[in-house]
Amino acid sequence: MQYNLFQVTARSLAFELPQGDKLFSNVSLSLNSARVGLVGPNGVGKSTLAKLLAGLLTPSEGDIQSSHVATYLSQIEEPPPGTVGEYLMNLWDSPQSRPELWGPLLQDIDLEKRIQDLSGGEWMRVRIGEALSRVEGLLILDEPTNNLDREARALIAEFVDSYEGPLLVISHDRELLNHVDVIWELSNQGLAVYGGNYSFYSERKDAERVLQQEKIDRARREKKKLEREHHEKLESQEKRMRRGERLGASGSLPRILVGGLKRRAEETRGRIHAHEEKRVEKAQEDFQNLLAQEKNESRLGLELPETSVPEGKLIFETQDLNIQFASQKKCLWSQPLTLTMKGPRRWALSGRNGVGKSTFIRILLGDVSEDLRIFGSFKKGDLSAALLDQSYSILRKDQSVLENVMSCSRYDLVETRNHLARFQFMKEKVNQKIETLSGGEKLKAALAKILLAAPAPQFLILDEPTNNLDLESLEVLENALNEYRGALLVVSHDEIFLKNIGVEEVCLLQS
Repeated sequence: MQYNLFQVTARSLAFELPQGDKLFSNVSLSLNSARVGLVGPNGVGKSTLAKLLAGLLTPSEGDIQSSHVATYLSQIEEPPPGTVGEYLMNLWDSPQSRPELWGPLLQDIDLEKRIQDLSGGEWMRVRIGEALSRVEGLLILDEPTNNLDREARALIAEFVDSYEGPLLVISHDRELLNHVDVIWELSNQGLAVYGGNYSFYSERKDAERVLQQEKIDRARREKKKLEREHHEKLESQEKRMRRGERLGASGSLPRILVGGLKRRAEETRGRIHAHEEKRVEKAQEDFQNLLAQEKNESRLGLELPETSVPEGKLIFETQDLNIQFASQKKCLWSQPLTLTMKGPRRWALSGRNGVGKSTFIRILLGDVSEDLRIFGSFKKGDLSAALLDQSYSILRKDQSVLENVMSCSRYDLVETRNHLARFQFMKEKVNQKIETLSGGEKLKAALAKILLAAPAPQFLILDEPTNNLDLESLEVLENALNEYRGALLVVSHDEIFLKNIGVEEVCLLQS
């Protein structure tokens, strides 16, 4: 197709949830050939907006005009039976086929491999390749790099760089968002357009926050000033009225004159009150309007426990460590691991998906199953440790958020609820069952259970902690981890995240 002929326009879109609440409203947009990154807090409706553009959902209000049907690739899709080659059958002969696009994506994938045996990254790349055989207009990728290793992320970013057609990428991956032309931000205020990549957007956002906060601070000061002047003028008039009353009571003025003076004083007091009250009401209204214009940002109020670890304290030590699964003939790693971690170090585990990062973590925590044969030696220091894994296994799915956290909390019920509010579980939200929560909410609940527990962890292990966090919460997690004084081991393919939390050493595992 001729990409420059594509156009989609939406006016005053709104979408209402089944229970009657509006997810978003008054969203208008226009897109032709740009590569757009769509960002916004979790739960604001990014995927819903994408499905509206793809015709998979119908808006409650507004209309969409599109020159071509959009192709939407969801974040998760169950792999069908069959081989990769069978799944991609239409790609080879498609008039849309452009080998320079799908070639790099599929270069190392065996066409004879069963789709159900593909890794998450391989499956996403195959899905994009298949979509290229049928895309006619807008291509929409919903969180395409979630759970992918660094190599797969790089291939997706290369694809976005090379793609010349209209593209919408929903993502919290800051590296990937630096490869788009425009950022759309969906918030409670509607859709805002930023004409640049993520770095440009981040700078503009910081400037916006500073400017908005300055406006709010000025409005707050003006409101307090007018309230003070209102009080002072009324108090001054009250003093004049009391002096008049004392003068009338002295008998030095005729009674009829005293009555007239009293009436005029009360009228003056009423005029002052009405005038000043209007000024205060206007200032209050201006202040509330500015507060209403603030964008709701999904910010975690994390406070990590002060768990300092002495500089020479042993965290763990391995000597020529390797492992072998009962079902396999060779060891997992091509080179045995000899590592020593001491003190409040910050390390990252790196390597392709399936290389054994999660298995190494299991060994660190003493979770060695019978299907593992261990070679070499391993020793763990005497300190409290906690794991936040990708499946949030620390949580009981049949229990509420509050029940989960109270099972090990070092605080009483009232204090625990107060702390949970910092993790955005307020009022009745604390009674919601874990199984009903979104991915981002489960992450926050798991963090709360770990960080409010007794004892607080001196060794914190995070396995892909950023996958379900929106950009604002990601920044807060980074800031909180920078205040943590214990030892930190992180599995993450997000290089910006690792840099921002001060990772000192990267341990690369190779099969």
